[in-house]
Amino acid sequence: MRKWWWKMATGNISLDDVIEIAKIMKPRSMAKELQGTVKEILGTCVSVGCTVDGKDPKDLQQEIADGDVEIP
Repeated sequence: MRKWWWKMATGNISLDDVIEIAKIMKPRSMAKELQGTVKEILGTCVSVGCTVDGKDPKDLQQEIADGDVEIP
């Protein structure tokens, strides 16, 4: 087995799924708003190597911070 086998994990998840996960995780999150919890979940997506709606989760985090993507 290669040393970096976990870096090969790939997948795609929708932003709606990320928001639903964030709603479930909100009570355990340190974030003040749902937007912060969504960004935490996107950080986990970066760690496991999955994309969100075909985009890099880091790019989506920046779009949320810039206000380009609205989190309800």
